Amino acid sequence: MRSFLTYVVDEALAGRTDEIRAKTIAMDVYGYGADELTKREGVVRVDAGRVRRKLKAYYGGAGASDPIMISLPVGRYAPEFRPGTGQYRKLTNLWRISVMSAMAITLVALGGVGATILTKQWSSSDVKAEQTAIYDVSPARVEAMNLCSAGQDVMFPVVNLPRLKPALLIFETAIERDPLYFCGYAGAAQVETMLAILQSSDPAAADMLAVADENSAHALEIEPDAAWALSSRAWLEFGLGNYDKATALSRRAVDLAPSDPHIAEFDALISLYTMNFTYIISQSERYEKLAESSGGLVFGNVLGSAQFHSGDFATAIRTYEETIARGGPFGPISAAYLMAARWNNGEQTEARRLASVYQKTWPDFPLEALKRRVFQQSQPVDALVEAMKAAGVVMERNHAPLTAD
Repeated sequence: MRSFLTYVVDEALAGRTDEIRAKTIAMDVYGYGADELTKREGVVRVDAGRVRRKLKAYYGGAGASDPIMISLPVGRYAPEFRPGTGQYRKLTNLWRISVMSAMAITLVALGGVGATILTKQWSSSDVKAEQTAIYDVSPARVEAMNLCSAGQDVMFPVVNLPRLKPALLIFETAIERDPLYFCGYAGAAQVETMLAILQSSDPAAADMLAVADENSAHALEIEPDAAWALSSRAWLEFGLGNYDKATALSRRAVDLAPSDPHIAEFDALISLYTMNFTYIISQSERYEKLAESSGGLVFGNVLGSAQFHSGDFATAIRTYEETIARGGPFGPISAAYLMAARWNNGEQTEARRLASVYQKTWPDFPLEALKRRVFQQSQPVDALVEAMKAAGVVMERNHAPLTAD
């Protein structure tokens, strides 16, 4: 943390604020090579969160009367300086000396080594000696990372509440194991948002969204540039009905981690429910590759739904059937879309058969209420429900709330 804080302050005072990014810190402070950046940027984000909290605690206590206060805003790595008891209005030499003095005091307070570090010239040999300590990941961190990976694997299918409850417990355990790592907060926020959406008629749904808000915000505080943290926030914003913000955050997450199937799955869901069907269809080849490499089955269902809502019923049927053949779940939502697509494609006999299966197997599934909760507008839901009714489903029976029992 000492090296981190010293570096970002030196860079800011040298007028290079815009160049202070995770990648530059990773290379200049921790000595990473270009081929290590993707793997090691997480170390930078974790240290930024630690420095941020240390500074806040210091200036909230012993450092409250310091002439210059240093802060590290959430979501950024460039520090900010503001007057404490002194008055410094310009970035003059006096300001620089004052900042450096404040820096020396702060470093000592944070366990630093004194003001001499401020004039140190950075080199890879200097930081190589510290790498062993920096990269020595604790067993608790490894356990948290493994738990988060397991939690991702049990999130889907989304409508399976008995499956979501254990997923939430896994992420909560990850937080307990390592509260300074972001993944537990990000995963918990995603599951909490899912639960709130699925049980929107429950008075506790608002409380669940509030908890998800806190967890996603904490994930971003720890790892402001982490794709999963951004994706988690995007899903929370979607749950709150902030569709434009959700889409923007989700796209940013995809840009940061284009090959991460977990990020892509949530981006696909947000795109579907905000009715960006053209975008989903344009991503079909990418989804297929991600599904092959990860086993993810969300992509096929989302693609089939987008094809249905775009009027390509024959392709939607083929997509759903191929997804089911690969091991995808044949649940109430996939059955509903298959039934509706067959009806609209002129395959009334098969549509009626699926309607009978649907009615017998999921008589109380609140499909219409759920779809009206997640779609940004009502037209896609109207089209789906109309075809289902034509095939023989009595929708009035399907309003019972989902429960986790």
